[in-house]
Amino acid sequence: MKPQHHTILVFVDGIGLGTPGAHNPFDHGGARTILAPLAGRGARPPAGWTLRALDARLGVEGLPQSATGTATILTGTNVAKAIGEHLFAFPDRRVRAIIDERSILLRARQAGATSAYLNAFTHERARDSEDRSKSVHRGACTCAAIAGGGRLYTVDDLHRAATFDLVHDVVRGLGIDVAPRSMLEAARAVLAGAREVHLSLFELFLTDKAGHAQDTAFARREVARTERFLEALASIADPARDTLVVASDHGNLDDLSTRGHTMAPVPALAWGRSAAELVRDWSSLEHIGDAVLAHALS
Repeated sequence: MKPQHHTILVFVDGIGLGTPGAHNPFDHGGARTILAPLAGRGARPPAGWTLRALDARLGVEGLPQSATGTATILTGTNVAKAIGEHLFAFPDRRVRAIIDERSILLRARQAGATSAYLNAFTHERARDSEDRSKSVHRGACTCAAIAGGGRLYTVDDLHRAATFDLVHDVVRGLGIDVAPRSMLEAARAVLAGAREVHLSLFELFLTDKAGHAQDTAFARREVARTERFLEALASIADPARDTLVVASDHGNLDDLSTRGHTMAPVPALAWGRSAAELVRDWSSLEHIGDAVLAHALS
């Protein structure tokens, strides 16, 4: 029997609550509604959405980084403090050990619920990422997905999953043989996958790549892509039984004047069933994981 309620965590890499100006691609026509607050001009999210500004620094000196920030979101553990530093890019053995024990996708299954990572991979990439004997780069989301024997979806699962670029313009350019799809089709596939389980995770990371590239046109495309996806997902979800949570690990895309990350607070946006109550007391990345898990199990 399918779950009656569904909690969907959309992880968007490298977006912070920035300051207005040409350096910030959110301060542009591309951020029309849901992401408008990231422009720094005092805009509020649209009706039905709740915004919290979260500390991504985690009480550790230095710039927030991807491996520890994302792992903190996906475990409910302050991973940066646990290892004594912010770790960039991919989790190392220390971070993987925490994810292997504390992944919210794993803990959902241990509690008798169901979970899924809704990103679709090529067959080769999925096999390599699931094979622990192979030395391949695995992001924190992938590590959280395969913890405790979890599986990855492939392009055969596009009826219930989506690629990282959603509409296949990027992946087709990489030579991956998938048909183009509309943003609404991508959102419908993600929602279909989410409704098979209690707790699901979907990851967008081109936002972080655009920030590091310091490319305004690229950045504005990714702002628009992310905005369109969130709008499409909310337009077809049911606020009585679906909860969307959008979270990020650190600032980056909010300031193209620097190639690195920023100290900006990061957004947590929530929509749907008990959304405002869910995020009401959040102030740090470490507040997300356990709360999202408990919500999915409720």
